Amino acid sequence: MPTNRSELKRAVHVLLNDVVEQCFQNMIHYPEHSSELNRIIKDATHEINYLSLKIDAHDFKIDSPELKDHYKVISRDTHKKSLHLLGKLQSLQSKQSNA
Repeated sequence: MPTNRSELKRAVHVLLNDVVEQCFQNMIHYPEHSSELNRIIKDATHEINYLSLKIDAHDFKIDSPELKDHYKVISRDTHKKSLHLLGKLQSLQSKQSNA
């Protein structure tokens, strides 16, 4: 789990950009699902921006327990959102393979 600002920002970008990248790859192979894939990409992009701003939205002292808790919450939320979006993508992929 990231424990400082720069590690957390990097983790947010890596996890959610992975979702975006996988969606783009699927869009190439399954253009008929582009509207749903675009919604997932939009959601991931929005979440990257939101969480990146949330990282700095505090007035805690550096290295304080409160700041560490703040970062833990954001890290947990990032993982949850990433898994949720990947779940949507996997659901779409299973529909494609069953079709």
